[in-house]
Amino acid sequence: MDFRGKAMNVALALLCLNPMANAQNITLRMSNVTVKQAMDELKSKSGYSFVFSSQDVDTHKNITVESDNQPLGHVISQIVAGQGLAYTIEGKTIILRKATAGLVQQQNNKRITGVVKDANGEPVIGANIVVKGTTNGTITDMDGNFVLDVPADAVLHVSYIGYSDKEIPVGNQTVLTVSLAEDSRALDEVVVIGYGTARKIDLTGSTSSLGGDKLRVKSSPQLSTQMQGQMAGVQITRTSGDPSAGSSIRVRGVTTLSTNDPLVIVDGVPGSLMDIAPEDVKDIQVLKDAASAAIYGSRAAAGVILVTTNRAKDKEFHLSYNMEYGIDKATTVPKFANAVQWMQGYNELTYNDGASSPYSSYSEDFLNSYMQNRLTDPDRYPDTDFMSLGLKNHTNHQRHSLSLTGGTDKLKTNFSLNYYDADALYRNKSYERINVRSNNDYQINSWIHANVDVNLMYAKSLAPHSLEGSSMGDLMYRSPIYNVYWSDGRYADGKDGDNPIALNQLGGQNKIENFKVGGKFQLDITPVKNLVLTAIAAPTYTFTKGKDHKTRYDVYRISGDVIPGTGYANTSVEEQRNDTRSLTMQFYANYNFKIDRHSVGVMAGYEDYSYEWENEGASRLNYNLNNFPYLNLGPEDFQYNSGSAGHNAYRSVFGRVMYSWADRYMFQANVRSDGSSRFASGHRWGTFPSVSAGWVISEESWFNKKTINYLKLRGSIGQLGNERIGSEFPYQARLSFGTGFIPNAATGGADVVQTAFQSDYAFRTLTWETTTTYGIGADIALLNNRLRGSLDWYYKKTSDMLMQVGFPSYFGYNAPQNNAADMNTKGWDLEISWSDQIDDFRYGVSFNLSDYRSRMGYMADRQNISSRKITEEGSYYNEWYGYKSMGVILNEDAMMENGQKIPVLTNNDKAGNIRYVDIDGDGKITASNDRVRLGNSLPEMQYGGSLWAEWKNFDFNLSFQGIGHQLSYWNWPVSPFLFQAYSCPANLIESHWSPLASDAENAKAKYPKLTTNDANIYAASDFWLFNGAYMRVKNITLGYTIPSDITKKFHVDRLRFYFSANDLPAFSKYPKGYDPEWNRFSDLLMSSYIFGLNVSF
Repeated sequence: MDFRGKAMNVALALLCLNPMANAQNITLRMSNVTVKQAMDELKSKSGYSFVFSSQDVDTHKNITVESDNQPLGHVISQIVAGQGLAYTIEGKTIILRKATAGLVQQQNNKRITGVVKDANGEPVIGANIVVKGTTNGTITDMDGNFVLDVPADAVLHVSYIGYSDKEIPVGNQTVLTVSLAEDSRALDEVVVIGYGTARKIDLTGSTSSLGGDKLRVKSSPQLSTQMQGQMAGVQITRTSGDPSAGSSIRVRGVTTLSTNDPLVIVDGVPGSLMDIAPEDVKDIQVLKDAASAAIYGSRAAAGVILVTTNRAKDKEFHLSYNMEYGIDKATTVPKFANAVQWMQGYNELTYNDGASSPYSSYSEDFLNSYMQNRLTDPDRYPDTDFMSLGLKNHTNHQRHSLSLTGGTDKLKTNFSLNYYDADALYRNKSYERINVRSNNDYQINSWIHANVDVNLMYAKSLAPHSLEGSSMGDLMYRSPIYNVYWSDGRYADGKDGDNPIALNQLGGQNKIENFKVGGKFQLDITPVKNLVLTAIAAPTYTFTKGKDHKTRYDVYRISGDVIPGTGYANTSVEEQRNDTRSLTMQFYANYNFKIDRHSVGVMAGYEDYSYEWENEGASRLNYNLNNFPYLNLGPEDFQYNSGSAGHNAYRSVFGRVMYSWADRYMFQANVRSDGSSRFASGHRWGTFPSVSAGWVISEESWFNKKTINYLKLRGSIGQLGNERIGSEFPYQARLSFGTGFIPNAATGGADVVQTAFQSDYAFRTLTWETTTTYGIGADIALLNNRLRGSLDWYYKKTSDMLMQVGFPSYFGYNAPQNNAADMNTKGWDLEISWSDQIDDFRYGVSFNLSDYRSRMGYMADRQNISSRKITEEGSYYNEWYGYKSMGVILNEDAMMENGQKIPVLTNNDKAGNIRYVDIDGDGKITASNDRVRLGNSLPEMQYGGSLWAEWKNFDFNLSFQGIGHQLSYWNWPVSPFLFQAYSCPANLIESHWSPLASDAENAKAKYPKLTTNDANIYAASDFWLFNGAYMRVKNITLGYTIPSDITKKFHVDRLRFYFSANDLPAFSKYPKGYDPEWNRFSDLLMSSYIFGLNVSF
């Protein structure tokens, strides 16, 4: 070894032996600078200065220093590398000198052997042993043994998932025994709870959590969609692919006949998931039982979702930018009959309904020559696929996110700017959103800390007009026998001016802009040790501006005559202005202390919340100018105004006590008393307590942790309230105002007068709905903490539910509502996860499964029958209700049984109709006696899971979600052949009972005959019920991070590229072309194929 190499070994040896060199960690990143510049920068950062002879050190040499929180000696060795120098440190002075031969010792590798065990003396299989600062390493075998060649001065870094890392200087040792302790960080992990934080181990209630990193793997403009399938007991249902549409969220099922939406708390104050950019989320906690949610009292019966946004972690400045571009394509698209199929089907329909011939509407020759004639005369022989003309094959979206975080010892800030833009599958519809958030932390002094947070949101949606309530409805409803364009390019008149493509292009747009400004000022004062006093003021203001511009447009008959589009003979403008204002004020104190093995936390507080809203509208009709959507340009004779307003408020006092002994026995008690403006004086206040306890069995001295590393049992009981029960003042009678006419004998005419009358009767004794919840659960970790799981069972009973009660009609009032019903929900949640590491390969899997049933209790002998569902005493909530079917009547012989005509629903029931069961045996099918409950309509056995892996610089993620069983009711998106203008689904055309088919063919048909006898065909029955279970791959992502030794040359900390596929087509028994989550009316659900990058500086 030459002199320079030996000198470098000496320097490295001194680095390891010098305690001062390892006493301070330094972050220093400089590229292509001189030694002098690096020395000056190190002095600026650490205060250490260099002393040396100019003859020994080349200060003009160009070097690169890359040190991220590394020991001081590591930084020095990079600065003087290659110059044959040794150094010593005296105080704040680094003395450099040329290394001499006397200082050099040959550094030969030596072989060491060892074994790695856990605290119980059991071998740890697959533990990683790496020489610190190198990539030289190995893993333990099945007996925990390892062999490794290392330098004499090596320090071994030993690690394994579920255990704390350990560093061991080798020194003169050749045989090592390493004992790893369990990683207590999982136990000491602090999570957000109501009005404070707590160690995860101290929690005795049921919660589910989701980290922001897992959320960001999926791409969706709505946070709720990204949560789908990720947490047990949290049901998220969407029905539309519209990026501006939210989702329905249910936490552990249904608890009331009114609002079942969970309470959303963002950074400690009420908020909405729709207003949060997913990139801003640090984590989400869902409080599922009374023990965890009772602190929120009257608003927590449906569960609580706690969202915590990102804050600056340290004073180091970091800039990150994330970008993605996605190609969006419908998961599946329904198909409809072409022109010939449609006409053949219409012929069948008329024949089934009594026509003398199966070709009474369209002759056989006409049908046989139709497509040939279309080639030469498309105007008179149309075959229009409205779906293909109206929908694009694909569309796209883009997302950009910029984040800046950092600060000083006194001030830290996290600033983010997020932008999302997407187009719909059909023209003239788009969605755009901008989110700005700034979270600021001020350490005023050692006992005063303040947070000042500001968030802004702007969203704009553009949508074309429609006749059927949605543009998708317009496209699906139209029969293929009507043209969109004539052969000369003009818009055709469709049926009497009904041309959905012309309407989309020419009928104007509805523009809605949403603005939101929110903020939070929080002051934390610590007057004495362990006591924190908190005051919060959080105002929120939203403003919605809508402009609905309906434009007159013309279409053309085949003769050339011009007619206006259906419903658009005049141009109109309508504008809306909707404002909301809310203010949350909170004052609470947390006192936490520990005496020996006793840990106690006490919290008490007060909250005041107020909310106001106001809506205003104005419109004008019959504009002379089409292209200027301004109210002042419309005629004053056709102007209209509207407006409404309201407000509500609540006040609360609350408290909590948490106790833990030796991290083994836990107890928690919560109580909250709420007063709401929704109830009359004397009935406004409700008190909601809860108690819970936990026992960490694995901490008992007699417990053997050889296989089971952690085991905890939990139990809770408590009450939650619901004050979101409809109108803001349900205890007050409602007056309706209008206009009346009174005859005037003097004039012979009538005078216009204002009228008022009481429309609703009300009970002043209305009060809270109360949900009492019981729950037990267990948390477990096995196999060196690689396998973790939790299981919960719960029972919830809601009493004093608000429902419409019987009321004599001769009173002249609408039936009032009263606290007169109860219901119960019971179910269970299961979560399992596994994580492990093999060399450079890390991986993990997780799975969650949950199920519940919601049944009605006492309902004062009332029934609620609506939309083929019933809610009555003893039934499931919204249980399917209708006739039991016996299949399709195959032929006329099947109309007779045992010599008598079978019972029928209508006098027109014949072969091809549906046969129903005569429940009461009276020989006829009647709604009053033969309809029965048909089964639970709510989803059962909901599940989700994910698989992730990391190898070197590659990362992979796959997540899925689904429903194991659900009785779903099939209904077509359109009433086939209605008005001789509506389309017919291809599924129905291809498999239905036909008078022209044989009995053998009809026996295989899935659907009954084509007829206008809707009373039989579409009567609510189990004929149309099927298992709507499905499974969907929610996300597949493959990413690659460019090695840091490359990116840091360009001053880039991290650069990652990825490809992601989201919301792939589902596996289900739904008819072809229909997505199981789509409601068959709104925008189609979309699969997204995304290219993106993450870069940070």
